[in-house]
Amino acid sequence: MNLDRPCESDLIDWISRHTQHFPSSIIKNIGDDCAVFDPRFTPRLAVTTDMLLEDVHFRRRWISPYFLGRKSLAVNLSDLAAVGAVPYACLLSLALPPDLTPDYFHSFMKGFLEEGACWHAPLIGGDLSRSEKIYVSVTAWGSLEAGDPVWRSQGQDGDKVVLVGEIGLARVGLEILQQEDPSQIWKINSENKLAQWAGDSFRYRCLKAHLLPKALVQVGSWLCRNRLANAMIDISDGLASDLFHIACQSQLVAEIEVEQLPLPEQAIGQLDPLEAALNGGEDHALIFTASQEQLDRLSSSYPTNFPPYRVIGKLSGGEPSLYLKRKGKQEKYEPRGFNHFR
Repeated sequence: MNLDRPCESDLIDWISRHTQHFPSSIIKNIGDDCAVFDPRFTPRLAVTTDMLLEDVHFRRRWISPYFLGRKSLAVNLSDLAAVGAVPYACLLSLALPPDLTPDYFHSFMKGFLEEGACWHAPLIGGDLSRSEKIYVSVTAWGSLEAGDPVWRSQGQDGDKVVLVGEIGLARVGLEILQQEDPSQIWKINSENKLAQWAGDSFRYRCLKAHLLPKALVQVGSWLCRNRLANAMIDISDGLASDLFHIACQSQLVAEIEVEQLPLPEQAIGQLDPLEAALNGGEDHALIFTASQEQLDRLSSSYPTNFPPYRVIGKLSGGEPSLYLKRKGKQEKYEPRGFNHFR
């Protein structure tokens, strides 16, 4: 490889030399015009795609290429978790500015491939190009091994709203990055170094939530397999916005009990913890709705190694809308989560 100006084939060869474990149904992976799999040997497939654009979804000076590689795949796997699918394989389209060195590419791909290996989601193809800013687009497939997918639209009148995972920390992590000197953070490529740079456990949890989100794949597939969720979504735009999606598609009213929310323990700068929890986004926690009978089954069988769950609200009949309930009073709420076109 020419270390100064590698060509596309050099980069593809570099990826191909890294061992991956492919499902037996994959007939052809990297190295041809198309990847090919035999659908007769797979369950039903779910597919999702997501983009990460420099200066829209991330700042280059705030995230190392290794962390960006991991995050690029993780946010897609979180979408698979939201319908109950298990990761199967992925495609990557990556465009990089010409001023970046091959080391940036290598570090990005190291993170991406390691994240894929964690979830048995091998990279089977994609595209490489040049652009003025970093552009990442991932398509991920997941298999639905048992049961039907969990849709946003199947919430039922009387369902409880259940949260798995933490909310607000990713937004606090972004606030920390905005207030700190970024001259070192983009070089950090391990969780241990991130913990050292953070300085305390709360800051570390927040920075990790923002830079290295964890897709709750096992939780989502378990809920689907055991039919314990009527509707489900992952929190990417913000708790309020994403729960409102369930309310609209299920044609129901959603209510959040503020006192039941796991708010960030500390405030950073002028950021209100409740605002971070409701509208911060990028948490990649799961919210799902379940009947009382499903909740009873959940309480007796929920795996102890999963993140804790908590009931944070309910669905009821009426015009699709979102309400906050605090101190016994209910008020209509307009979500203010992330919107690309606002």
